[in-house]
Amino acid sequence: MNPALRRMGVIALILLGALIAQVTWVGFFHHEDYEGQAAGRTLLDEYGVPRGSIYAGDVLIAQSVPTENSDYGYQRDYPEGDYFGNITGFKSLIYGVSNMEAAENDLLSGTSSLLAFDDFWATVLKERKPGGDVITTIDADLQKAAYDAIAETGVNGAAVVLDPQTGRILAQASYPGWNPTEVSSNDGDTATAAWEAVMNEDEDQPAFDRSRQGHYPPGSTFKTIVAAAFIENGGSADSIVKAGNSYTAPGTDHEITNSSNQCPAEEMTLEEAFAKSCNTTFSRMCVEELSVEDIQETAEAFGFGEVYETPLYSAESVMGDISEDAFRAQACIGQQEVRETVLQNALIAATIANDGERMAPQLVDELTDSAGETVQKGGEESLGRSISKDTAEQLRIIMEAVVDYGSGSNAQIDGYTVGGKTGTAEHSEGAEGSEAPHGWFHGWAMGEDGEPAVAVCVFLDSYGDGASAQAAEISGDLMQQVLDGPAD
Repeated sequence: MNPALRRMGVIALILLGALIAQVTWVGFFHHEDYEGQAAGRTLLDEYGVPRGSIYAGDVLIAQSVPTENSDYGYQRDYPEGDYFGNITGFKSLIYGVSNMEAAENDLLSGTSSLLAFDDFWATVLKERKPGGDVITTIDADLQKAAYDAIAETGVNGAAVVLDPQTGRILAQASYPGWNPTEVSSNDGDTATAAWEAVMNEDEDQPAFDRSRQGHYPPGSTFKTIVAAAFIENGGSADSIVKAGNSYTAPGTDHEITNSSNQCPAEEMTLEEAFAKSCNTTFSRMCVEELSVEDIQETAEAFGFGEVYETPLYSAESVMGDISEDAFRAQACIGQQEVRETVLQNALIAATIANDGERMAPQLVDELTDSAGETVQKGGEESLGRSISKDTAEQLRIIMEAVVDYGSGSNAQIDGYTVGGKTGTAEHSEGAEGSEAPHGWFHGWAMGEDGEPAVAVCVFLDSYGDGASAQAAEISGDLMQQVLDGPAD
């Protein structure tokens, strides 16, 4: 071999060995430094262009604003404060993303395939582009009205308002709320202090969405499920059912009574027993007339056991163990181990109003690019038929009775047909804190054309005396606001 070539080969081998040694050294001993630099550059790129905005209709509820004296060009701001924190969530350098900021992160950050033709040259050159916008189905005025109404009660709670025919969520309020702006600050000290205050120091847990993340004993609103199972198995609003002011399930010495001895007759129609909310009727019905399968299948048909993604995650509602008569007697008046989300309870009312067809709840109206051009519309999705049309019609009759002459009269709206069910729920055994009962109302209203216009559920945590009446009043006000339409 030519000596010159030999020397070149040796030099090449030495250089190759040095390169391998360097790569090995970096890979084993300094990879974290390089990964940190790469991550830092990624963040600088991400925060160097405005992230997309989130809207409630045409009301801006999340935006990117320019920063001063910072390496990061933009940070998140939530101009409507506490009202929408449970919807928007946060976008933080330190704590990541949550809620809608997380669910639609690809679009908001500009990396979604839906934005492939938005700023074509940025796509070709693989440059970071501004994010697209999310327009939610939320009615901003209705959301604020729901939030303020719960706040005025002085207790924690939640409200969900739906369009029964489409599943669009018109309001999803959780009180107390929070403003995610400081947690989303690019200043580490500000963000950390805000995180500690909200997540660790505030006992009311304002970042916890009581409309979908928490589930609670539903009290007498669960009688709607029991009534549906009874009617599906041959009953009707006119069926004669057993009542009385006292019932003791077999194998137990626990006496089930009514709230105010309002059901002294030994028998009455289902409509009357439902309107008066006779505990004895529905406990006895689940023990003596309905099977475990009847109750479970009906609850599941309405959505129990399902996790909704609107796209925000909603905890599943559960029946618990109803295998024993004693358990079933309590579960069928919404106690024992039954737990339900506010969203699920609103969906039950919406499904009954919509002739038994359950629509998937949805929060996204449309997604747009940075120029405001629609790249995807929110659709409607049927989750199937929960009950027959005939059963839905009979349920509407007994729910109207609740509002016309029963415990839900506070939900009446002049000139409109309204139905619903109140609920007063005791805390589970051994619960910490206040033992004052929860208050519930779920219901619906028909429009002037006789078509289902709105459904609602309001939950008041540990309100005490008059809880369900207050929940019914708030529900009526919210439904009326929808029926009246936007203010001029």
